[in-house]
Amino acid sequence: MSQRTGTAGFGRRVLGRIDAVLPPGSRVRRVGEWGIVAWAAIGAALIGWMVWLVLHRLAGVLPFLVVAWLVAFILGPAVNGLAALRMPRPLAATGVFLAAAAAMPAVVPIVVRTVLAQLKSLLESSPRSLQHGAAVARLSHSSNSVLRGVGHAITRWVTTHQQDSGHILATVGSILAHAGVVLLLGGFLGYLFLVSRPGLSSGLIMLVPPGRRQTATDVLDELGRIVSGFVRARFIVSFVVGVIATAGLRLIGMPSWLLLGILVGIANLIPTVGSFVGAVPVVLVAILTKPPAFLLAAVAVMLLAHAVDGYILSPIVLKETTDLHPVVVLLAVVAGAEVMGLWGVFAAIPIAGIAQYGLKRWVAPRIFGTGDQELPVPVSAEDLPRGPAP
Repeated sequence: MSQRTGTAGFGRRVLGRIDAVLPPGSRVRRVGEWGIVAWAAIGAALIGWMVWLVLHRLAGVLPFLVVAWLVAFILGPAVNGLAALRMPRPLAATGVFLAAAAAMPAVVPIVVRTVLAQLKSLLESSPRSLQHGAAVARLSHSSNSVLRGVGHAITRWVTTHQQDSGHILATVGSILAHAGVVLLLGGFLGYLFLVSRPGLSSGLIMLVPPGRRQTATDVLDELGRIVSGFVRARFIVSFVVGVIATAGLRLIGMPSWLLLGILVGIANLIPTVGSFVGAVPVVLVAILTKPPAFLLAAVAVMLLAHAVDGYILSPIVLKETTDLHPVVVLLAVVAGAEVMGLWGVFAAIPIAGIAQYGLKRWVAPRIFGTGDQELPVPVSAEDLPRGPAP
């Protein structure tokens, strides 16, 4: 209480001196207020620049931290449930982590082998498919010289890159090997987070002065709600979209249906533009390997998957996560891609949500004031005091 009183007294003294130098309502006062806003904007820009430098330096470490956070985020509820049943937290975290680690080898190798086999089949069969009824074959035999030139150019490009299929597969294999290392080390780091999470939280709170610990706790809880709520909702939506796309493409006989379905689900993690990014490989494979009419079926599958996303899942799951304007979302995604590549794209929206919360909590009240002023209540003629009758 004494700390708050001292802070309030200091604030009143500062305001008194400002009023003495810059009288309220004067032109000089307005110029001073705009100067405060300008310096606040410069300070915010400097802080943003320093954050950008830090994130740029940590770009190589970020994948491991993201995997660790996802492991702690996904397995955390199970560990907390076992800890609530009076099981020691290290034992609960170890049991849940080992169970998840034992399930991974039963699923991941099958998916990886199937995806690589489908990718190899697609690379080897694309040149043959171009000559047997695909849309590109129709273009190559068109009577229009422009369309015929487009068809020949696409055929040459596919044939040239098909000769490099071994190099493409080797590149994909190296990417998967790097992803395996990230999953291994990041998963172990996530296990350490699961074991020591309560101690980390209490240790961070102890660094805050006692008078501000409740505020710090409220802020951390709100930030955790924003980030975990968005990530949980985005993963649920993208998983369902990927499953619908995979099942639909398998049903219509699309080549490489599992590979394309996984790409659609991963692309859907990107807000705003993810649906278009995921549809591009589906449309390309349909054009390169199937007759023109088949493209309608592929587009129908994509429309169905994203209709379920836009009209059913997102309004229910994402309604209370981040309230960001679509323009802010797009700018955040572009900035994240520029700073940290693909990982920056995925992390852009939670970071933007945290920044918006900080602006609403600390910056806006200092610029526009706190609290809502009460509006005068209109008084009717009956409520006015009546004087003595003349």
